[in-house]
Amino acid sequence: MRNDVSKVITERAKGGRTWQKKTPRTKRALLDNQGESFEEFTKPGIPTHQKHRNARYNILERFLVNRVGRPWDKVYAEVCKVADARNFSGAEVRNILKSYVATECWLEGRKVISPNCGGRPVEVRGLYVHPKSGLLRRNDLLR
Repeated sequence: MRNDVSKVITERAKGGRTWQKKTPRTKRALLDNQGESFEEFTKPGIPTHQKHRNARYNILERFLVNRVGRPWDKVYAEVCKVADARNFSGAEVRNILKSYVATECWLEGRKVISPNCGGRPVEVRGLYVHPKSGLLRRNDLLR
């Protein structure tokens, strides 16, 4: 796994112009409901610039899909080597990893069963750890 995976997941993608605009623009007159003009900074409660958190987890998903068939302990150890749980981004990587892979599974006949978010047993869809072999597996049900 990449050494900078926690930075890549939480880093905002770069796009658009990063330098200041050189052409001066005239401000539009902002009008309220009655048609009177006002300054933008007088509007209470509406921020002019909002920052949004941009997280891209497809890197982890591709990593896990490429490790299908390997022992789960080794895959998880590889992630733990890179994502330190003592900082926020490393702990987030580990939590997302646990949400992608069903680790508490059991067999009922030939079906692999795991508890869903409500605790009810359902058949596993997606990535899971096989209960007998401990290998990372993938089950894509077409229902």
